[in-house]
Amino acid sequence: MTPTPVSPKRRRDRRTLLTWSAVVAVSVALALAASWIYTRDDYWSRRWTVDLTVYLASGETVREGASLYDLVIISPLYGEMPYLYPPLTALLFFVPLSFLPVGAASLVWNSASLVALGAVVWLSLGIAGVRDDRTRSVLTVVGLVLAACLLPVRIQLIAGQINMFLLLLVLLDFSRRSDRLRGVGIGIAAGLKITPLIFIVYLLVTRRWAAARNALAAFLVTVAVGFLVLPGDAARYWGGLVFHSSRAGGVFDTPNQSLAGAMARALSSEQFASWWLLVMAVVGLWGTAVALFAFRRGSDLLGFSAIAVTGLLVSPVSWEHHWVYVIPLLVWLAVRVHRTRSLPLAAVTAVLVAVFTVRVFMLVGIQESPPAPMALAAWEQAVAAAYPLTGLALLALGPLWIRRNLPDADGAAPPASSTSSADGTGRGRTPEGAGKGGDTVHERAGAGTT
Repeated sequence: MTPTPVSPKRRRDRRTLLTWSAVVAVSVALALAASWIYTRDDYWSRRWTVDLTVYLASGETVREGASLYDLVIISPLYGEMPYLYPPLTALLFFVPLSFLPVGAASLVWNSASLVALGAVVWLSLGIAGVRDDRTRSVLTVVGLVLAACLLPVRIQLIAGQINMFLLLLVLLDFSRRSDRLRGVGIGIAAGLKITPLIFIVYLLVTRRWAAARNALAAFLVTVAVGFLVLPGDAARYWGGLVFHSSRAGGVFDTPNQSLAGAMARALSSEQFASWWLLVMAVVGLWGTAVALFAFRRGSDLLGFSAIAVTGLLVSPVSWEHHWVYVIPLLVWLAVRVHRTRSLPLAAVTAVLVAVFTVRVFMLVGIQESPPAPMALAAWEQAVAAAYPLTGLALLALGPLWIRRNLPDADGAAPPASSTSSADGTGRGRTPEGAGKGGDTVHERAGAGTT
């Protein structure tokens, strides 16, 4: 008797189920491993769930009907820790989570964060042009394990942070096949934590008016929901607290890997001088120009990465775990290295992975959270500013690499030495309607085979 052939759709559905079952299983295993490792380490155990504790308290505060922004948790390590996010974030995430004891909440939260990381890797592989379903499934699981070793991810798990969910929401918009809903993820992410608003700027400069409109509308809806459910807290937050970045901690603390943090340490001051703002404005304009240049050269992923790095640099506070936004770039580079066999690009990628994996300042004895700005030698300043210096290097040197390796805006082929185009497939894609208000035809997360 001849067996009934399995349809391609059913085969894809089965592979999808196996892939995400593996992602969930590996995520839970990694979350358990992180708990076991870090709670047994004297240094990290004092930092375990430090932010999640505030989140759980915010959920309890909402359930009790008290004000979110009167909440202050006293940390033995960091002192006063207030709730920092919009009211909607507590409503969506932390009220449900607050019903669990802290140990169970930590496992659920970190497991969900790692599943989101798996989704980020999956989307990034698709954007990079990995089309074979089986290859993409295997690389997603392998990439999840490897990405979990990056320092921003490790700090995210230790503190119990939210950034992985925001990255996933934003990245969904840059891997979306339909233009109709593009921008909604960015707007929702900005409504949960204000920093993703930088991506609306990117949509505007690349003249994707519909996506920018969607993002702004989604953001305003999140604000409106907060006013409907928690009007007093929403009025306090959007009426002024949103601008008080000092509530997040000392700007000169070493884990603050923004330009402001680097300048505060270099100048032994936490007072923002007017020229600080000028420096950040220049970097912001340059980074936005780099993002636009990458977009016009056909790579929305590199444009996304440039604007993400720009936002991290110019934000008053960019903790190490905020830098999870470099993960799609690292995945894209790894795929490009495999396809082009470029030794220089492989070396650059290895350096980037090392920078975002090793906490060098800790190894050389630089303090994490001093009571006042530290007096550091020049080499110590460089070590303490590893992320912002790397970000500045990417924005300075990236356009030179893009110009040499990616196709011109008119669709001309890249130089003969390059074997891969902007989307990693060898087909010279360029933004459709660039300069005419049209949305880009960018590297997509697609189905099909190579």
